[in-house]
Amino acid sequence: MKNVKIVQTAVKLLITLFAVTAGWEAYAAVPGGAAQLNAKDEYVIFASGGISGTLQVIGLPSLQTLKLIPVGVDTHEPVFSGSNKPGTNGTPDGRYVFINDKGDSSVGVVDIATQELVRKINIPAPFGPHHIAITPDGKTLFATGELSGKMAKIDIASGKVEVIDVSDGQESAPDYLLVTHDGKYCMATDYYRSGVHVIEVDGFKRVKFIPAGKNPHGIDLTMDGKLAFVAGKLSGNIPVIDIATMEVVREIDLTPAVAGFNKSPAPGPLHTVFTNDGKWAYTTLFVDNAVAKIDLGTMTMVKKIPVHYRPGHLQITPDSKYITVWNKYSTGLFAGSISNQDPTNVELIDLAKEEVVARAPTVPEPHNAKIIKADAVLGYLNAKLPPEGHASLWAPHKDPNVKARLVPEDKGAPGMSKTADGVVEIRLQEFSYGFKPETVTVKKGDKVRVILTNIDKATGLTNDPAPVHGFIINEYGLQTNWGVPQGKSVIFEFVADKPGKFAMFCSYFCGPLHLEMRGWFIVEA
Repeated sequence: MKNVKIVQTAVKLLITLFAVTAGWEAYAAVPGGAAQLNAKDEYVIFASGGISGTLQVIGLPSLQTLKLIPVGVDTHEPVFSGSNKPGTNGTPDGRYVFINDKGDSSVGVVDIATQELVRKINIPAPFGPHHIAITPDGKTLFATGELSGKMAKIDIASGKVEVIDVSDGQESAPDYLLVTHDGKYCMATDYYRSGVHVIEVDGFKRVKFIPAGKNPHGIDLTMDGKLAFVAGKLSGNIPVIDIATMEVVREIDLTPAVAGFNKSPAPGPLHTVFTNDGKWAYTTLFVDNAVAKIDLGTMTMVKKIPVHYRPGHLQITPDSKYITVWNKYSTGLFAGSISNQDPTNVELIDLAKEEVVARAPTVPEPHNAKIIKADAVLGYLNAKLPPEGHASLWAPHKDPNVKARLVPEDKGAPGMSKTADGVVEIRLQEFSYGFKPETVTVKKGDKVRVILTNIDKATGLTNDPAPVHGFIINEYGLQTNWGVPQGKSVIFEFVADKPGKFAMFCSYFCGPLHLEMRGWFIVEA
């Protein structure tokens, strides 16, 4: 493709699809892989590893994957220790990366120099953290409970966690969040309630709820900290909140036609970054397969940059030279791929050219990323990779005691039954965007056999090729972390040894309403 350089070494690293007998296999290693950080790499990217349960480490601009650091089950949001300002990368002190694990309600602490997980902070379950944000003084993390309608405040030094419920008894999914540059407020979008919770940092209580957009996703601060851009995922706009008044002061329409793109009734905005000079914003448009360029002087969209395909998160380098765009689909881009999500990928946009200049596959599925100058990462200065090359890329995201097998599509009716040997057998269907049955109830101590089937024929709303659907039961983590291609079933067994009500959710981004794809697994004591 014109103006696109495929990063061949990364293709070789990660092109193998997670597959067959035990849910997903790890990506293949490359014998004789590169021995050190590419000399031309000015930055290091720390990106979520999604259902690989890892923290991805990637050189930039080479997009060469350096390592996958094992963390847990389903990682989402990396945040540097240091401060939250200025910009979406914050002001890192080069010591740690914090990353939340939606699959087991925890936050991992990774030492940047040693490239190892050194600590885990557990959030009282059930919670299901979607994203985290750090305060300006670097002492506190906030987390959104997408699966519980709750918010958490975490004291980093002590590990003490406070939790409040912001659901008001309604269906609620706190999603993305930020902490204002003055450290007074944490602001979090709520997907189901179509607005933004404003949480007082010191008192840890909600002081306001701001209606903003329809089913909003991302919320991001301008460089000066004065405005918050809310991505109105299903309204196709960006409500802009004035931090001083905590009111929506205008809305940026992302539906008009621009050069190369027709008018779009549903562009699907998700996340926004800003240039250092305060002149431009860039927003991912999931449905339009593009990144919108916004003039901050006029608050209007002036351009769309095509990407490939279905962009979610994006990140900008500290010097505003590059943007990395994390795409959920790679339909037809990589030799040997067999699905629209095989593999997911990252693309590099050179902002001087405003076009994609490089692309590489990544582990599924990438959420957010943070970027740091390479010379600030002491552990990567001339760091040698293991003698076996990239064997460190293997993602230990499965429970070795849980056996699973991929089989042809099970044709049995969805529902529950008990076998002659006392196993509770659950036939569960996945589709865009839900489960059938939606609620499953078992007894504590039951041995459970799940026959999980992907019945999709195409992706809901976008009509892309049928997606892979993931599956995790929150708090049961690795025992239930599997994925199913279209027209296949996965059979796995585990013991329901934790009583309570737990969200079961699709862990592999499957389309515009992916966030709504969840049900309930109830274990009665």
